[in-house]
Amino acid sequence: MRFIASYNFLINCATNRLESSPEFLVFWSKAPFHFIARFHNRGMKFFFISFWLLMLSVLSSVFQPAYAHYACDVDLQYGVVVSDNQLRVLKKYQTMYQINHQQQLFVGGQWLKLSPAQAELVQEYAEGLHALVPQVTLLATIGIDLATDTVQQMYESLVGSDHDSYERLNLAIDKIKDRVRKKFRYARSNYYIGPSSANLVEEFEDDDLGLPISTTLTTSAGAILTSLGTMDSDKLVIDQQAMDNINQQLARYALKTGVDGPPLQSTLAEKARWYCDYFARLDAIESKIQLTIPEMAQLNLIDVQSHKEQDGVK
Repeated sequence: MRFIASYNFLINCATNRLESSPEFLVFWSKAPFHFIARFHNRGMKFFFISFWLLMLSVLSSVFQPAYAHYACDVDLQYGVVVSDNQLRVLKKYQTMYQINHQQQLFVGGQWLKLSPAQAELVQEYAEGLHALVPQVTLLATIGIDLATDTVQQMYESLVGSDHDSYERLNLAIDKIKDRVRKKFRYARSNYYIGPSSANLVEEFEDDDLGLPISTTLTTSAGAILTSLGTMDSDKLVIDQQAMDNINQQLARYALKTGVDGPPLQSTLAEKARWYCDYFARLDAIESKIQLTIPEMAQLNLIDVQSHKEQDGVK
């Protein structure tokens, strides 16, 4: 977190004198949350500062410690939707390519006849996405719900549910959940993850929270996996029944697709890190497909930068 004091200089036309107006900025960033608070000395209520710093300290303590230097640098350049027998990669509402029955590749609506080596790569890639997309969608939506619910409980224990700031926190968290659900969707047997680049940063309007604060939320797959992957399980205690429910759903999809998922009893943080690594494996397969199938050369779905951890933390 950083604090910056700046001065805005204005000319008073009535007195023809130069006047200064101090402004205090508070910067706090921890994916997927990025906050910039602006406070002016005139009419400023110190409650605003105490409320937001307390809220941010709660979030920071939950999402930071054990894996503080971890980052999952995953970008999806397009949207991707999978169903039982089909995978489609979308640019807005246009299908860039699709894979039927994990074998038949269509690019721009045209079926491509593949060599045995090409078909093997396409099948491995499709099987991986069929396993990954539903599991990451479930982890993102359910995991963020569990994490934010726990933050709400922690904050309520500090200030009580009748406090005005508790209602403002609930409003902010509801908006976070809504943005995550728009990016990660599922209905029946269809699972969708939206692109990172098309809507990377979304903003709350100042009036949404009734506070002099500008808040942004990054909802890319990498940002969500980073957020879950840096959670401290010792501080963020998830209800065991809820975790059992997540484990059962993820195990069911792993069994259905024949692709192993993360260890059954792993924490939310460990699961998120496992899925991030799996994205990197699929990115490597995608690169081979782009080299061997000319029609796929410019269609890059997964963009992964190697994530690094400092001090050898694993």
